[in-house]
Parts: sequence; structure tokens; C-alpha cells
Amino acid sequence: MRYTSVAEIFEVIDGTRQRVFDRVEGLTPDELRARPNETAWSVAEIVEHLSIIEDRLLRMMTMMLTKAEGAGGAARPSNGPVEIKPFTLDHYIEKARNEKYSAPEALRPSGSRELADSLWSMRRSREELKSLRPRIEATDLSVVSYPHPAFGPLNFYEWLAFIGLHEERHLHQIESALAS
Repeated sequence: MRYTSVAEIFEVIDGTRQRVFDRVEGLTPDELRARPNETAWSVAEIVEHLSIIEDRLLRMMTMMLTKAEGAGGAARPSNGPVEIKPFTLDHYIEKARNEKYSAPEALRPSGSRELADSLWSMRRSREELKSLRPRIEATDLSVVSYPHPAFGPLNFYEWLAFIGLHEERHLHQIESALAS
């Protein structure tokens, strides 16, 4: 996927989020406990992990945005949002295709959280992220980066798009768990 604007990134990540919600809302308790093997996370644990991740990413991205604004990030032109240089995350998708990643302890699910609480948290953090959109579109955020543990430094726009990439990967894991 080639991203060419902030609006496009939000459209993609919101679409992925909706597919996650559509897939897990209404599952039975047995389905929420489903896991493809004994060491894998259950469906409910995957959703809990997603809620933890987006909350952390929201805080990190708010810090990146504030940093760029304080450093005099390029102001929005009078005719619209800052233009972003088109990019793709395809090379990260390819790298991750056959790799198994272990989440740091702080990002692992406890397994004790109710699905409704995880979904509420995901909705809240997404609304907070959307509330930042006017600031995101008014600032050149290609100049700020933060290291990803597996992929190295990502700029703000790459992190924003990564949200959808990460959720897509876990949506496939949810499908696998439910098929088992």
C-alpha cells in the first residue's frame, strides 16, 4: 500500500480497526478464549494487546507531534494540509511475514481484562488520535522519528500507518485462533 496523505492513512487504519471490531464483537466466551496453541495468545488477549499498544502509541505520537511543533515544524499552507512524501510499509510487511516477534512485558496482555474494556479503550484512544488530526495535518512530521524495536527509526507518518499494519497482523492471528 502506498500512502500519500494523512487522510488516506486515517482511512486505512480506521478500516482495519472496524474489521477487528466486526470480527470480535459478539464472540462467545469460548471463542474469546480460543488460541491456536497453548503458548499463543487467546482472541481476548490479542484484543487486550491491541488496546495497550494504541494507548502507548498515542502517547508516543503526541510527544512526537509536540516536539515537531516546538521545533518549528512546517506550518500548513493556506490551501490545505501539509503534503507528505508518498511512502509504503511493504518492506516491513515482507520482513515481518515470516518472523515471530515477542512483545515487551509492558505490552503483553494480562489475560484478565474483559473484551468490552479492551474495545472501549481502543475506541477512546482512537478518538484521542483523531482529535490530533488537525495538528497532524498542520505540521511536517516527516522530520521526527522514534525507533521501532524491530524496524528501526520510523517517522510520525510511518508510525501512524503502522497502527493499521499491526492490527492487520493481529487480525490474521485472531482468524487463526478462531479456526483452531
